[in-house]
This record gives sequence, C-alpha cells and structure tokens, in this order.
Amino acid sequence: MLYFLGNCQADFVSKSMERLGHQCSYGVQASPLTYPSHPGSVPVWLQQAEQRFGLTDYLHGRLFTNQFEPVPNDTQPQLIVLSLFHENTPLFVHNDDEYVFFMDTNALNSSPELMQWASANCRMFKPDPKTYLSRYEAMVSQLSHAHPDVPILILNRLSHYSAFGPEPFSYLEGWEHIWPKAETTLNQWAETLDNVHILDMNRIFGGIWAKSENGISSLCPFLKLTLEEKDGQVIGLHARRDIEHIAPMPDLLARKIENFLEHGSIQYDTNEVVPTEWRRSPRLQLPDDNKLSELLHSGANYRSGEAVAAFFLNLGRDYTDLLVEARHHMPVCHMTLHMIKAYARIHQNPKLAQWCETHRTIAEQFTANGPLYQRDYLNRIDEIVADVTR
Repeated sequence: MLYFLGNCQADFVSKSMERLGHQCSYGVQASPLTYPSHPGSVPVWLQQAEQRFGLTDYLHGRLFTNQFEPVPNDTQPQLIVLSLFHENTPLFVHNDDEYVFFMDTNALNSSPELMQWASANCRMFKPDPKTYLSRYEAMVSQLSHAHPDVPILILNRLSHYSAFGPEPFSYLEGWEHIWPKAETTLNQWAETLDNVHILDMNRIFGGIWAKSENGISSLCPFLKLTLEEKDGQVIGLHARRDIEHIAPMPDLLARKIENFLEHGSIQYDTNEVVPTEWRRSPRLQLPDDNKLSELLHSGANYRSGEAVAAFFLNLGRDYTDLLVEARHHMPVCHMTLHMIKAYARIHQNPKLAQWCETHRTIAEQFTANGPLYQRDYLNRIDEIVADVTR
C-alpha cells in the first residue's frame, strides 16, 4: 500500500497512481504539529467527542485519525508520499497533555458541553508561518522513526518565480517568504533523515513548460482576486496567480514515483530543468473573441478558467456576453467561479443572471465533492445573482 498524506496535491497524485494499478490510501492533513504531539493514536477524549458531538463535518476531511495516526500502526507501507500541505488554523492545544488538534471553531457553537470542555482544557493559537519548515521536519522525523524501513518521498512546492505572475499565490501561508531557502532545507532533510527523498516540483514543471506553447496562462490559469471597493463600486483590483493547480502535474509525478519504486532513486529527464526565463516578467496576451469562445465552450476546467482570467487583461470591456453564450458548457469549478464572482462585482451586468441560472442546474447535479462543497458553491452563485440584479 502507498500512503499519500497532505492536501489536494497528494490526493490527485494518489488517484493517478491508482490509475497505474497501485493500491493507495490518502489522508488529508491539518498541520505538521498534530502528529508529533500525540503520535500513533487519537487522544481518548477526542475519540469520544468525534462520536458524541458529531464532529466529523467540522473536521473538513481532516479526521482525527489522519491528524494523529496518518499511517496505521499495524500496516507496513511500501512508500509514504507527503506534500507540503497548507495549515488549517486556528489550532487547539490541550493545556495538560499538550496534544495539538484541528477542528472548525464553529463546532464549539454546536454543543454547550463541547464549548465548556474546550474552554476549560484548551487554548487556541495560530503557528508562525515562518516556522513551518522546522515544524514539518519534526513531523517527517517522527514518521521516519515510526516506519524506519519505509521510504518517505516529499513533493516540493513550486517556487515563486517572476514568470509565474501576476504575484504567484500558494495556499501555504508565508510560502512566498519561505521558498528561497526551502530547496536547501529540504535537501538537508534528504541528507540527515533516514530514507527521506525530495521530488523537485520546479524541475517537473520545467519539463511541462518546455512542451507548452502558451506559458503560464494556460498551465496555471486561475487567479486569486481581491477587490477594493468604495460606495459599492470597485476602485482597485489585486490579482495573484494560483500555481498549485497544474493539470498535467499529477500524472507526471505519478510516473516519477512509479520509477522511484522500481529504481530506488528519483530520475529527471534532460528537459526537466529550471528555465532562465522564469526570472523574467510574464508575457500575457489577450486572446481574440473566437479563441475565448472556444475555451469557454470546451467544457474543461482549465480552458474555461483561462478564458475568464483573460477577461481581467481588459477591464475596459465587458465580456459577459461570451459567458452567457457558453453557459451550458462551463463545468463546476470553484476557482473559475471565484473569478466570475469578482468580475460580476466589477461590471454588475444583469445578463450574468442567465449564466447563473444555467450553472446552478449544473452545480446541483455535481455531487463529487460532497454536500458542504455543493452548498457553498450554490451560495456563491446566489451572491453573484444578488450583485448583478440589485
């Protein structure tokens, strides 16, 4: 069994490995602090609380077993694969036993008894993002100690090179400040921790980049947008490029891992290098209407997202008509919806309500990510309708 631990990056790679015929288990993680604080077993009171107060929905997939026993004690994995996952905060620490755990703070409002216990026995805190790598090393060291004969493979994150702009964004808080020293730190882990190996994401992405004609806009199309408003009008826009979601990456990583299982080392192709052009500013081009329409009608998450992101290159024009025309073809994607929601605030075009009506029907039929995801997604559609029909 191959154990994948981390965030969606690890999840996507585990699914790619399953398609290659491997048996895989995936556990979403909350923080590097949880496992070392009480390794190998869930604290008794948390076991009881999860059942008694129905805490499962408040863990957002980060089950207490994932937090404290990411690899079951009675198993012998063939390989453990870790991503540099983002942390969930705030965290709770038990005053006496000092174990650290995550649950959504809204859980406290669900039960007076839970609130009373947590207030009497725990305190909440937010770890310093600057200490993430040292805390992560402690987690890896604990895993290595618990499973001494099992290789541990760590998936690095992409560095924030200029060509990935505007202003690359990672969900791991503080990564924009950590990454310049991260490569050296991770390589030290490989030298000092037993059976720990690093898979360099920059080199893998360099190989993808070498085969791409359109550069960053098509490989990482999604933008994280923050609006500045005054008197109900948008007066400023801050855009950052999401560089965590790259369509071909999981399959390529899976092949590297499969090769590692066969040869015991990580091997890179000749074109898997960091290009010198990554240190230059990005060259962004606005596609013409025919190309934008083609992307929006493709039915593909990344291609649709690429088109919507391109709208922000020319905010003097309203592209809502292109969205409405393609409304029956656009898939459910919370990253694209985030961009459309920001676009609706900027142009406030009532025609977008037609897109929302059709997309709501599509979203109601999409259940793959669970009921909480669907409910949040539908609420965002309602917020867009409210923006454009006020």
